[in-house]
Amino acid sequence: MREPPTFPYRFLTPRSPCARRRRALWPLACDILRGRGEGRPLSATAWLSLVFLGAFVAQAPAPFVLVAGLTLFLCLCLIALFDARYLVIPDGPLVCLLVAGLMSGAADGPQEIGARVAAAALAFAALRFVSVVYERLRGVPGIGEGDARLFAAAGLWLGFTGLPSALIYGVLSALVAAVVGLRQGLLEDARAPLPFGPHLAFGMWLCWTLGPLEFG
Repeated sequence: MREPPTFPYRFLTPRSPCARRRRALWPLACDILRGRGEGRPLSATAWLSLVFLGAFVAQAPAPFVLVAGLTLFLCLCLIALFDARYLVIPDGPLVCLLVAGLMSGAADGPQEIGARVAAAALAFAALRFVSVVYERLRGVPGIGEGDARLFAAAGLWLGFTGLPSALIYGVLSALVAAVVGLRQGLLEDARAPLPFGPHLAFGMWLCWTLGPLEFG
């Protein structure tokens, strides 16, 4: 009897590492929504994201905008959960975000897509610069390359005007999560690693649904 193929189909089997990792995200998602255990620091972020998702859908946007928004939300959720569990941002949903962001910019015209790509490049370079400076000053890694790539995706979706607001929202969310984690004993001290991906994803979603902050 012919044996079933193992490659390239092994990644579809329930015993594959990717499948096991994805299954481990569901209990974490439940803990986050219930505000229990290690999911408690992200509980407020998750519920606020769901509230703004409801507000976005209730506005009955055009079909293209609705599909774009749901795609953005689902990809950001997967990125946030994966980074919260494994401290790494997966390539799959990130590539989907980049492609969808390019398509969204292209729909606004050639000039807009050029500006979005420039914003993405600037966003990536800015976070990589901050990461290098932080590591040289503190001697430990700061912002990972995955976070920089996620911020580059934010540049494609939000453009230059939305990047500062997304980063501000993300930093504030991370500070709240750090305080909760320290009070609940989930973080050993202020130097303990904290996944920034979920908070950057939250900032990106909040800025896309609410618009950028008004300065001045």
